[in-house]
Amino acid sequence: MDRGDKKTMTDKNNNDIYSKRISDKRRLALIAVAIILILASIGIYSRRATIFSSAAKSNGQQPAVVKIQIVSDDQVLRESIVQNTSIDAVDRVEILPRVTGRLEKLHVRQGDQVKKGQIIATLEHVQQDALIGSASAQAASARADTEKAKAEMMNAKTNLDRYARLVKEGFSTQQQYDSVETAYSSARASHNAALAKEKQAAAELQRVSSAKADYIIAAPIDGTVLNDFSLTTGTMISPGSPIMNIADLRRLKADLKVPESKIFAVKSGMPVYLKFDALPAEEFVGKVTRLDQYVDPSTRTSNVEIELDNKEAGGRLRPGMFGQASIVIREIENALLVPESALHESETGHYVLLEEDGIAKLRMVKTGIRQGNMIQVQTGLKPGEKVIIFGGNNLNDGDKVTVNGKEEKKDKSE
Repeated sequence: MDRGDKKTMTDKNNNDIYSKRISDKRRLALIAVAIILILASIGIYSRRATIFSSAAKSNGQQPAVVKIQIVSDDQVLRESIVQNTSIDAVDRVEILPRVTGRLEKLHVRQGDQVKKGQIIATLEHVQQDALIGSASAQAASARADTEKAKAEMMNAKTNLDRYARLVKEGFSTQQQYDSVETAYSSARASHNAALAKEKQAAAELQRVSSAKADYIIAAPIDGTVLNDFSLTTGTMISPGSPIMNIADLRRLKADLKVPESKIFAVKSGMPVYLKFDALPAEEFVGKVTRLDQYVDPSTRTSNVEIELDNKEAGGRLRPGMFGQASIVIREIENALLVPESALHESETGHYVLLEEDGIAKLRMVKTGIRQGNMIQVQTGLKPGEKVIIFGGNNLNDGDKVTVNGKEEKKDKSE
C-alpha cells in the first residue's frame, strides 16, 4: 500500500472517532436533562403532598374559637312601641308685639329666668304717653262737670221740696211749683248728661292706657328665655317680628305616631322610657297623657302625646333634644334572652349552638319578642346552658370548639 492510501485510511479513522465522541456527549446531555426533570417532578409532588397532608390534617380537626354566654332567666322583657322623637316644653310661647314700634330696651336675655307679669321688653311710647295725658285731662274735666251738674241738680231738688211745702200750706201757687219742678228736671238731665260724658272719658282713658301695655311687654308665663333673637336697642319691631321665645322647662312633652294596629294597646298613663343622643347612658321615664281619637288616613297612624318631669331628670333635658321613646305595652318577668348573634335560621326554623365539653351542639328554639339586639327564647333553652354568641356562623352540630375569654352572663340591668 502506497503512502497516499495510508493517509486516506488514517483520516477516515479520525473522523469515525470524532463522530463517536460527539454522539456520546449528546447521549450524556439527554440523560442529564432527563434526570433533572425527574428530580424536579419528585420535588413538586413531594411539596404538594405535604401541603395536602397539612390541609387534610387541619380540616375538621382544629377546634373553632368561640365566645359563649351563660343563659339566664332573671331578666325583664318589655314589649314596646319604639319610635324616634324630639321633646319640647309643654308650655312654650313665642312673643310677638301687637303694634309697630322701635325697641327701647330688652330687660332680659337668652337663658334668663322670668316670672309671669315681669317686664321683658319696652318699645318707644312717647306718643302713647301724650295720648294718655290728654285722655286723663278729659276724664278729669268730665268728672268736674259731673260734680257741678250734680250740685245744680241737688239745689233744684231742695228748691222743689220747699215749694211743695209752700203750696201745701197755701203760701205758693201751683204755677210757681210747676216752674220750680221744670228747673229741677232740667238740672237732673244735665247731671245725667255729665255722667255719660264722664263714663265716655273714663273709657277713652282706659283704652289708651291699656294700649300702652302693647309697648311695655310682660312675660305671659314663668319660664326660661330660650331665644331673644339677638335684638338690639333701636330695632324697628312689627307685629310679625318675634321678640322672645319663653318656655317652662319643668314639664316636657313629645309626640309619637302609633301604628293603627297598636292604637288600642296604648292607654293613658302608660310608662314611656326615653333615651337621648346627648345622654346615651341614661334612661328617663315619662307617661302617656293624651291620645288622638282618629287615625290619619295618609299614614295609618294615631298621634300620642307623652310628658315627662324635667325636675326628676335633674333639669338636664332641653327642648329640641332628639332620642328614642318606647311605650311599654307589657312587661314579662323572668324572661330568657339571647343576643341576636346567637340565633341562626334554617329551613325548619331557628336554632342556636351550645358549647358542651368542647363540642358544638345544635338546638332548635322558638323565639318571641325582640328587645334591642336581644331576642326572647320561649322554648328550647334552659338556664345555665352555654350558648355560642360569636364564632358559630360556620359551625355544624358536633364540631369541636374552644372557648375564648371568660364566659359572659347578662344581668338584669342590661
